[in-house]
Amino acid sequence: MEKKDNYINQKLFDISIEDFDALDGVHEFSDKYKNNKKQLLKEYRKGICKHPVKKYKKAAAAAAVLLIVSAPVITNAATGGEFFNRIWGSEGKAGYSEPYSEYLYDNEKDTSCKITYPKSEYEDIAPEKAEKLIGDNISYNPVDVKIGDTKLSVMSFVHDGNAAVAEFTLEKKGGVDALNYNKSYNRSKGADFSGNSDFYFGFDEYDGKIFVDIDKSSKDKLYCYYYMTSWDSDNKDNVTLNIEKYPCTRDELYAADDIKYKEYMEKSEKKVISVPVKSKADKKVFNNKKNGTAEVSPISIKVDMKKGLGLSKEEAYDPYNAYYVSINYKNGKKYIVHEHEMDGIHQCKTEIDNANYVCGDTDDNITFVFNRLVDTDNIQSVTVNETEYTLK
Repeated sequence: MEKKDNYINQKLFDISIEDFDALDGVHEFSDKYKNNKKQLLKEYRKGICKHPVKKYKKAAAAAAVLLIVSAPVITNAATGGEFFNRIWGSEGKAGYSEPYSEYLYDNEKDTSCKITYPKSEYEDIAPEKAEKLIGDNISYNPVDVKIGDTKLSVMSFVHDGNAAVAEFTLEKKGGVDALNYNKSYNRSKGADFSGNSDFYFGFDEYDGKIFVDIDKSSKDKLYCYYYMTSWDSDNKDNVTLNIEKYPCTRDELYAADDIKYKEYMEKSEKKVISVPVKSKADKKVFNNKKNGTAEVSPISIKVDMKKGLGLSKEEAYDPYNAYYVSINYKNGKKYIVHEHEMDGIHQCKTEIDNANYVCGDTDDNITFVFNRLVDTDNIQSVTVNETEYTLK
């Protein structure tokens, strides 16, 4: 699997002394310098504004949106298992299984790179089994929010403290333009908020990747599944939805000069909404011989990279060093959550990514959000790289 670091276009810094105006009298910067500075500012703001609403958790909110709490929806039992198998199974995943490569071009950075997507394996589950594993932990109390011309509906939510999965829809007559999405986005970084959007939303306790169910969606209504990990180790049972509505598009916000940017932000409307959730899914803790832990629930596994894997402090901080993660069942079957090659350490015929989202944290843990539901009662052991984890 090819790795590519995030970066700010280095060409923006390549300014020679000849590109500055002569220093006789009052110095004035060249147009090239000013344009590059503006582009740098735009890229910087896009980075820090990816999740700008978190800082408003405790702030007084303006009347930005109309909140409607609906009656409970029909549960999965009436849909023949579609709910579970769209979120954790093969429904809507046609064309995502086999590995393939493509070249992605970034217009803004004027560069391209080859991306190789690993193999993904999906496994359906009977609705009765799914209900037994996770049904009691899923909240089916929709929260409907009107944001300008767009309606956001958070349909269901389940979490275990380390990870969460939410189902939501976006509706807008004439076409939903809030997200950039396609199959490549679904396989890699997930959908992101478009430059045409004039709002952003996110959960205060969790953050992750949005998968748009393209097969089920239409131009005017998107069906989305949000696979997330927690950035707050002390998160409670309540979940907070933050929404920020801008007086302009996101593109206009990022491109504004300092004065205009401040004006836009002052006119932005904020809303903080408590989303109904049920209790967290139970987790089982598996240990290796060095007392390193792997916490497993039906929806995720969180691995402590610091103990028992033979990694240095710097290596433990890099999620890439978890090159093989497997759930080993009592009947001898394996659920390979993730596998990639490591030069001189690990080889494999086919790289596999059976996680819907992966994220490391500042405490050197890595969390994998499963692409299927896991029966924790039938786990014999967990393998991370060459290390085995068992129940005490």
